[in-house]
Amino acid sequence: RQILVLGLDGAGKTSVLHCLATNRVKRSAAPTEGFNAICVSTEESQMEFLEIGGSESLRSYWKMYLPKVLLLIYVVDSADHARLPVAKQLLHQLIQDNSTLPVVVLANKQDLKGAYCITDIHDALALSDIADERKMFLIGTHVAEDGSEISSSMKDAKELIAQLVLDTQ
Repeated sequence: RQILVLGLDGAGKTSVLHCLATNRVKRSAAPTEGFNAICVSTEESQMEFLEIGGSESLRSYWKMYLPKVLLLIYVVDSADHARLPVAKQLLHQLIQDNSTLPVVVLANKQDLKGAYCITDIHDALALSDIADERKMFLIGTHVAEDGSEISSSMKDAKELIAQLVLDTQ
């Protein structure tokens, strides 16, 4: 079973995945046209991530994969204020039919000027409106300079994801 990685195009899904897989930074400039699968091994488990591109033409595929996954990672661009309402709407639509699927929201690009802080992202995505039984987490992340080690927030995200996968198996 896989971990599904979704979010609007340009949110940083591919860069985040690369960090999780290699513990190194490699910024991806090109948007994912379709699907991107990555395996990440930790001491405790093997995690299979499936990223589906965030362009409008690919969003129709999102819901098809949800029933088959252990966990949803939803990546948002903290500095893209104009598109946060769309990100919110899509997230709420995605999870309304599955009240137990754990969700990790990564408020990405925290290092950019004008990026919303975690509480602003929480409010913009109306996460408190999602009052159900699921485990939900919100972590601020950023992908630093190419080639450098991943940030502590990315390490925290990776540990959390690994723990959630262990808990659901």
